[in-house]
Amino acid sequence: MKMEVDGYGQSVIHLAWLRDDDTCHLLFGMVELRPDEFPRDPGCSTKTLRSGNKGRKYVYYRRFTSSVDDAIAWYRNAMRDVLAFPDEHEAVPNTRLQGGLFVQEPSWPHLVTSNDLVFAPDWMHGSRAHFLFPANVLPAKVDRIIDGDKVRGKLTEWLNFDVVHTYREYLGAICLVAPNPVFRTIEKSHLEDARSNAAESIAYKVVARQGQCVDGLRLEVVNERPRGHMAPMVHEFRKDPIVVFDSPAEVYSEGESIMHPHHGLLSSHEPLPVLRTMHVRMELPRRQKDVYAPAGGRKHPGYSYRVDELEDAGEMVIGEPLTDQDLVSRLTAIEARRARREAAREHDQQWFHHAPADAAHYLRGLIGRARDKILIVDPYFDARGLLEFGHAKRRLGVSLHILTSARHLKEGLDDSADKDHGFQFQRAMEETFDTPSTGPEVRVLRGKVPDIHDRFLVVDGDVWFSGNSLSDLGERAGVIVRLPDPEPVIERLEAFWRDAQGLTDWLSKRGIAMARD
Repeated sequence: MKMEVDGYGQSVIHLAWLRDDDTCHLLFGMVELRPDEFPRDPGCSTKTLRSGNKGRKYVYYRRFTSSVDDAIAWYRNAMRDVLAFPDEHEAVPNTRLQGGLFVQEPSWPHLVTSNDLVFAPDWMHGSRAHFLFPANVLPAKVDRIIDGDKVRGKLTEWLNFDVVHTYREYLGAICLVAPNPVFRTIEKSHLEDARSNAAESIAYKVVARQGQCVDGLRLEVVNERPRGHMAPMVHEFRKDPIVVFDSPAEVYSEGESIMHPHHGLLSSHEPLPVLRTMHVRMELPRRQKDVYAPAGGRKHPGYSYRVDELEDAGEMVIGEPLTDQDLVSRLTAIEARRARREAAREHDQQWFHHAPADAAHYLRGLIGRARDKILIVDPYFDARGLLEFGHAKRRLGVSLHILTSARHLKEGLDDSADKDHGFQFQRAMEETFDTPSTGPEVRVLRGKVPDIHDRFLVVDGDVWFSGNSLSDLGERAGVIVRLPDPEPVIERLEAFWRDAQGLTDWLSKRGIAMARD
């Protein structure tokens, strides 16, 4: 089975790679098929950036032009782990381009039609694509070389997307992109006056590329209502590129797809709401106001800022105004409220007020379901918190890490060690855990004021955030919520963890300092 290439006149292979001494590692590749009507792409000479001052470490980018058949042959060779530079002059003597083994998505020669090709320019969105993802991650040495801001920024400039961090799944991958070779766009218009026996009439026009025709294209239009889908409206084009659909109900959310008898699915768009009414609220600039915030001590100098005040100038409605009897508007508002509630449930948003026992029970439940690792970050965590939450982990193989602060552990210090939070913490660990291996690892944020203010609970890669100390949550009104993007927060918390001092060492050094006093 072969891929249909009718309608394409040229191919461009985009390659980014790293040279480390005499080894070249593939960083990203894209095979771009160009429709017949497009002007010829001249390609580009090799762009180079040196990484660091030691050794021969360089990143490269180049666009290689070729025929469509040659580009697909190169891509298919990569599937078989035969990876080489499209131009032999780019090769380093006695080496080959390192990459693969690859996993196909989907299986060749089938393609997917996507509107979310992050590595492609805007005009390519809505193209068909195939992906070769590396079966193994790149060597750690390669990761370290390209992780710096200078190399990452240059690769982003060359490739038009961040392959190092944001879209890391494409690091070491090769993609084939086949833009729609038959038509440029689909134009649609909701007619002002519906034809007889129709609630609404919609006209579609397919704008063919030069030298192409619309004969055989199959258009399917979906009308999604607030409570489900209506039967699709379907039309198969002949010579006329225009079709008018008579919808039995007013279109609420509209989506369409177009199939080609040989190329397959060429275009697909999920249903989007039809804009019928627009509320415009106008505001006029009134004045600029300068405000001075006075100093609050040596560490908080005074400063000024400016506010642009605005005055309400009224509101107007463009289009068809909605009324209280409008069913769609009422259902839409209900759906919006439901979506907000579902988002709150998804992020495990919890409100506690005058209910510390309920809050503690909830936190122990989170800790108890851990299967790998728990990290508690609370600058005010002490022996009480350890007894409330440290024993809530249920699986012996789960590691428990606790990050507290020197400022809190020193509170209450006098001649009696019983009133010292630090020694109370150590004593609670020794007396309530069977062995050190089953107990937590505790570290201390040093300094008069800890660098972390808020509280975090990390359980198996999920992060819950609270402004209150875990032991005090629920005494006064407070919220705890699971963060939607935990990875960046975990990275920063782990950096604080690495810089902190172990509890035993901290107590030992403090004991020496006390003895000297």
